[in-house]
Amino acid sequence: MYTALLYLHSLLRWVIIILLLLNIFRMFSASPNKIGLSKMLLIAAHITLLLGLYQYFFGGSGFAYFQQYGADAVMKNAVYRFWAVEHITGMIAAIIFITVGHISLKKTGHAKRTGVFYIIALILILAVVPWPFREGVGRPWF
Repeated sequence: MYTALLYLHSLLRWVIIILLLLNIFRMFSASPNKIGLSKMLLIAAHITLLLGLYQYFFGGSGFAYFQQYGADAVMKNAVYRFWAVEHITGMIAAIIFITVGHISLKKTGHAKRTGVFYIIALILILAVVPWPFREGVGRPWF
């Protein structure tokens, strides 16, 4: 089951990236009905967060590294630190920006402000995704 959740989590990163790009484009254009696509992004991001939290606490990496090696060893090892600290912290921050952006759009209708929140979220996600070319932590494209 863990492998299936990992594949789903990995697939949803592409959904989120595509939805972020579409939303950013729409926030800075004259498109009507910006809230619908923003809601899809919010749902995909939160589902991915739940899958990721499950993997973090019950998988073989993430929190397990702290349990096995201790905080000092985790922080000294780039691979362990990526999975135990950097990936989860960056992704939670990105999802916070997505959520705040969606709420801002829904309550105030300020699409440009929401677009800025989404751009920040996209930058964070691109920075902490385990891309295949990242040494030691890379995962396949799909």
